[in-house]
Amino acid sequence: MTTHLEAPVGPATAPVPPPDGLRQSSFRPLIKRIKARGLMAGTTRYYLVTGVALVMVLAAVVAGLALLAGSWWTLLLAPLLAITWGQVSFVVHDAGHRQLPGPRSVSDRVGLVAANILLGVSFGYWNDKHDRHHANPNHEGLDPDVAEGIITWSERQHAKKTGLGLWVSRHQAALFFPLLTFQGWLLQVEAIGWLVRRPRGTRAVEGALLALHWSLYLGLLVWLLSPPQVLAFIVVHQGIWGFLLASVFAPNHKGMEMPEGQQTRRDHLQKQVPTSRNIIGSPLVDFFMGGLNYQVEHHLFPSMPRAHLKDAQPIVEEYCHEIDMPYVKVGMIESYGQILRYLHAVGNGRQPERLV
Repeated sequence: MTTHLEAPVGPATAPVPPPDGLRQSSFRPLIKRIKARGLMAGTTRYYLVTGVALVMVLAAVVAGLALLAGSWWTLLLAPLLAITWGQVSFVVHDAGHRQLPGPRSVSDRVGLVAANILLGVSFGYWNDKHDRHHANPNHEGLDPDVAEGIITWSERQHAKKTGLGLWVSRHQAALFFPLLTFQGWLLQVEAIGWLVRRPRGTRAVEGALLALHWSLYLGLLVWLLSPPQVLAFIVVHQGIWGFLLASVFAPNHKGMEMPEGQQTRRDHLQKQVPTSRNIIGSPLVDFFMGGLNYQVEHHLFPSMPRAHLKDAQPIVEEYCHEIDMPYVKVGMIESYGQILRYLHAVGNGRQPERLV
C-alpha cells in the first residue's frame, strides 16, 4: 500500500467551490494548474471512437446470438455483453457529468439512449443518485452509496440490525463479493421506483425508453433461445455486469473516512480527498475501471473528460504533497483487503480502522 498526499473531490457536474473565498483558496492554485494543461477541454475524438467501438461490439453480440440460436454456446456471449455494458455504463456516467463535447442537450440525449435503452436504467435516477454521492461522498445520511441497507457501513447502522439483518452484518465481509453481482438488478429496480415519483413528463419519456429496452432485450433472447437458455443467459450476463459495476465504485470509497454532522467548514479538498482512494495498476485496471480508478482526480474535477484523469493524477498528487493533504493510492488487491477488513470490523460492532 502506498499513502501519499492528494486532493479531494467535488460535486457531480462540476467542482463547486465553497462560498467563503478564503476557504476555497487551497483549490484555486490546483485548478489553475489543471486548466493550464488543457485538461478540462473536451475530447471529441475519444468519445466518437468509443461510441463506434461499442456499437460494433453490441452488433457482433447480436449477430453471434443469431448464428448460435438455440445453442448453449450462446452463454459464452454473456460475459462479452456484460463487459460491453460496463463500458456503456461509463459513457452514461460521463454524460451525467457533462463530459461529452457539445451542448448539454448532447449529453442528455446520449445519456438517455445509453442508460435507458441499452442498459435499462433511468438516466434521471442515475444522475440524482450520483450527484448526491459527489456532493457528500461517504457522508452517512447524505451519500446514498452508504445508506442503510443490506451492507452495514457504520457502527450506527450495525446497532440497528436485528435478526437476519444482524446475521448478514456479521458475515458481510464473506458475503460482499456475491452481493456485488446484484448491483445491476438493484439499479434497474430502484430506477423504476424513482420514476414513479417523478413528474408525468419525465415518467412518460424515460418510462417509454425503459419499456423499449426490455422489449428488445427480452424479446431478442426469447426469440433466439429456449426458456432455460434465456434464464441462464440473463443470470450470467446481469451477474457479471453488476459485479463489474460494483467493482468500479466500491474500491474507491469504501473503508475510507465517513464524515459526520455538518461539513460547512471543510473546503473542497478537505471534503473530498479523505473519502477517496485511487487504484493503481495497469492498462487493464484502467480499462475495467473506465479510468475512474483515478477517483481523487474525478471527484475534484467531475466535468473533466475521463480520458484526461490519468494526466491530471501526478499534478494533483504533487499539489497535495505541497499542502500536506493526505492522498491515498493502493493496488486493487490491497483496496479490497482494506474494504473487507473494514466490513468485518463494522459487522462485528468494532471500531474500524480508516486510512485517513
